[in-house]
Amino acid sequence: MSVFRPFLRQPVLRILGWPILWRLLLIVGVVEAIFLAEEFTGLMQLALRNDGPLSVIGKMLIFRIPEIFDLALAFGLLIAVYFAVGEARDNGELVVLATAGIPWWRVVTLVSAIGLGGGVLGLLNAGYLLPLSNFAERVTVAELRKDYVLNKIQTPGDKVAIQTIKDTTFIASPPDEAGQGKNGNLFVYQRNVGGVWRAASSRNWQVSGQDNDRHIILLEELVAHDVALNSTVEPPPMNRYAVKAADFNFSMSEVAPDVDRTPLQAEKLLTFHRDETPRIANIAARALMVPLAGLLALAALVAGRTTLRRIVALPLAAVVMLSVDVVAKAIVVSWASLLPPGLVAANALFFYLAPPLIYLGLRKEALMKPAGRTE
Repeated sequence: MSVFRPFLRQPVLRILGWPILWRLLLIVGVVEAIFLAEEFTGLMQLALRNDGPLSVIGKMLIFRIPEIFDLALAFGLLIAVYFAVGEARDNGELVVLATAGIPWWRVVTLVSAIGLGGGVLGLLNAGYLLPLSNFAERVTVAELRKDYVLNKIQTPGDKVAIQTIKDTTFIASPPDEAGQGKNGNLFVYQRNVGGVWRAASSRNWQVSGQDNDRHIILLEELVAHDVALNSTVEPPPMNRYAVKAADFNFSMSEVAPDVDRTPLQAEKLLTFHRDETPRIANIAARALMVPLAGLLALAALVAGRTTLRRIVALPLAAVVMLSVDVVAKAIVVSWASLLPPGLVAANALFFYLAPPLIYLGLRKEALMKPAGRTE
């Protein structure tokens, strides 16, 4: 820790670095909180429809965090740098730094370093955390729905339940006040069983599980009615018979599809292979939007020397950031399959970072002087 202590106490880091970082953390936290609050209603409805516990909602909210992390990071850095550096400039702290011999490019270097660090976080998020979260969310939802169907079949309820298994429809009624049975009555309908349609009812029934997949519906006091489908007699005769017990075998995979644990294309972790070049370019281009946001914030401060310009500078910087991201990302991704990876990376850095750096180099004096002073 003593090795880094001189660096942590540097004037530029103390005056600008820490204010930028705590503002950035605060803004990213607020943006994520707003996003999760909007997602909460839909996730709660999903959990309620499938009788899921509250812990499922919490897990799903955690899985949604990486979804907008890179965008929240870019906008957070844009706002944090604009207000932190703007406040230091208006208070004359940047003039003090310049008087102490600290040049303007140290400010730009600090903001660029924070932006590149955020870009690395965005790259790790989009390449690894987001695919893992998408996979975990899909599996969690599939397991939730499968458990709901199994509980609906196995657990007696106070409402009429309908379930179709292998072209056989089961309609279960709740037990009556007389204690008719564990699960009440069960109506069974089969459209075509050996050329006849069959309707049956059981006065008591239960589901017995042989393993995690195979189950048996045990039917007691069963009364069945059969009618031939191709009977020439009108009305067709109906056969009625009663049996003490019967059973119906089924697999849970026939009721609810098995949870597919094979990662989809969007759920695969980022690998640095030639075949992955377009995906790498797409993710890296989005990650470069974070350092671009920091440099555009400095450019907005330089351009906003009057009251009117300061009002429109930050929104305009946000529009420019999104526009550059769309255009530059399309160009970089289109070049990913044509050029070597090193050249693609160099072009991406140029398209994203060179224009604001050139502008800041041309207006470097305006960066350090308060807005009320002449340039």
